[in-house]
Amino acid sequence: MRRFPLPPRILVWISLALLATGCAAPRPGQLGSGEAKAVYAAFVANQAKNTPAPAFSLAGSMSFSRGSRSGRLNFRFYGNYVDPVRLDLTTPIGGAYAHLREDGAEFSAFVPGRDTLYRHEGTREGATRLGMPLPFTLREMAALVSGRFGELVPARYASAKKTADGYEYHFSGDPRLSSLTLDFAGNPRHLTGVGVEPWRVAFDNDEAAPGMAVPVARKLVLTTPGGTSLILRVKSLQARQSPYPAADLELPVPPSAVVRGLDDASGHSPLPEL
Repeated sequence: MRRFPLPPRILVWISLALLATGCAAPRPGQLGSGEAKAVYAAFVANQAKNTPAPAFSLAGSMSFSRGSRSGRLNFRFYGNYVDPVRLDLTTPIGGAYAHLREDGAEFSAFVPGRDTLYRHEGTREGATRLGMPLPFTLREMAALVSGRFGELVPARYASAKKTADGYEYHFSGDPRLSSLTLDFAGNPRHLTGVGVEPWRVAFDNDEAAPGMAVPVARKLVLTTPGGTSLILRVKSLQARQSPYPAADLELPVPPSAVVRGLDDASGHSPLPEL
């Protein structure tokens, strides 16, 4: 039987069809390319090396803006990674502004200007009622500032999307976290999620820190669609090889201070906005 060669145009069509079949892009929800998997694997491996010390101590400054309000404070943030954690806020000239504390039972905030100790069972809800809509607990903030993302971010992702600077990984089934963006070396660049409102944290100015196995960001920028902006600049960060004594993490509350629950607004003056 005589065979007739296929016209060149048909051969081109067949070749294109075979290429499209063999190189189809991953569907939404798939794990993505092998490079995306490798970058995330490098991130997970680095987190495994970042063995936590019992405690931490860091200091720096924060700039906060929300609506027409804005300001700048200095902070000292220290405590035990397990609990408790304490955050002291001071004015740029060194005056005491507020002292925050979190343990396994409650969140508390002493405001010297009001001589009042505020208490609430949860940090995120309590801080929000004081005008600080934080998506994290103090302990979670300590983990992020220390580069310990493994405490919040799952070991597996649902889908990945390549960006100009790395990969954006999306999570499913997590009520708070939406995505994590890593550069091509596996370093965190952005973290997004949902709290009081959707939020986004950018990480920048990575540097080595004493006692930390991986470089950590010295600048963190939290933003929300509602106009909240919180910029943390970390000037010093150290791991502590022994836990803080309990007395070092107690708030400096004088006997004259009024104790007020943040879930009780009846018959009291308006809550301060930190």
